[in-house]
Amino acid sequence: MRAQVAQSVIATRLAKVNRWRTMATRCRDSMLSGDRSTASIRYWGHGERGRAPVLFIHGYCGSERVWAPLRSALSGAGFNCLISLCYNAFTTDVHEVAGRLVDESMRAMDATGAGRVHLIGHSLGGLIVREAVQRRGLAAYTGTAVTIATPHAGTWLARFGLGPCARQMRPGSALLTELGQTRLSTTPRWVVLHGGADRVVPARSAILDSKQTQVVTLRHPDAGHRTITRHAGVVRSIVTELLHADRPRPALVAA
Repeated sequence: MRAQVAQSVIATRLAKVNRWRTMATRCRDSMLSGDRSTASIRYWGHGERGRAPVLFIHGYCGSERVWAPLRSALSGAGFNCLISLCYNAFTTDVHEVAGRLVDESMRAMDATGAGRVHLIGHSLGGLIVREAVQRRGLAAYTGTAVTIATPHAGTWLARFGLGPCARQMRPGSALLTELGQTRLSTTPRWVVLHGGADRVVPARSAILDSKQTQVVTLRHPDAGHRTITRHAGVVRSIVTELLHADRPRPALVAA
């Protein structure tokens, strides 16, 4: 009986690894068949209602399409400067994309007159957010930093991935070590979401150490890794958190 259970577990893991490698290979071949960089930016709205710009960063083998439900909900809530960064995880790395994120955040603030931005990253995108905020000076200009199913401590499946970004997601990588050794500042407000049905990034990896700063951790039991950005509860949670961050501050009254 034990041997059968062990064989079943091994078979399940091997199947997962094979699916991961097949997905990564197809994604790589598709990206490299055209523009090698596939670096692009998508804009929605112009910030005419005065809310802070929101920048989205997708995950490994992802695209801006994963943000459609959240983008629609945020637009309906009054966030009208929405920006999605796209990148090729096979030909670039987290440091380079984080630099682009900083540059685009500054442009968005200049264009709208806002004093800060909100950042939302899914999976690998959350590591890009952390690099930009913790190590590239974006902390002072970020109201809320949201990471969704992000492998803060790495994911074992990244050992079978392709490209620089996959190597940076491996447990114990230089990137993860650097981020772990860099103290989180008191700003921004961090919102960390993870799914109970996530088989790629376990909860122990998806959660940030909340002892150093203000971190809100939200768990959605039935959300999976690839579906979490479309999960209705996750979308509601993010909209609520960003509205909370953008609420008017009470005026100081002189004594």
